[in-house]
Amino acid sequence: IKYNLFPKLDFLSYLKRIHVAYHPGRERTEVARRLVMHMTSESSKKKFPSLQSSWEMLGYDAPATVDVEFVNGKKKRFLCEHYSQREMQDIIDVWQFDAHLEHMKEHSLEKADDED
Repeated sequence: IKYNLFPKLDFLSYLKRIHVAYHPGRERTEVARRLVMHMTSESSKKKFPSLQSSWEMLGYDAPATVDVEFVNGKKKRFLCEHYSQREMQDIIDVWQFDAHLEHMKEHSLEKADDED
């Protein structure tokens, strides 16, 4: 029996908002297209109902970008056309972990009450 003790988080985990922009005629935009398909799929909408997702097809030649805002309010932007989907996940993993730690601190059951 195999156990997955540390499963990878979904790319959309701990995100409040995501925006993907890409030019369809540009090379290496497959990852951006797949990300758009993933974030607009019915299963992702059911799994992350509070996620605000948007995307746009650019009419001019510009690199594909991903703008993300985490549940803790931090915003990040990065170019995605030079990365594979796995490499993008590796980039965002650290940010997701930080957002997870802050979320757990704020919503901990062991949090001390200020009612003394």
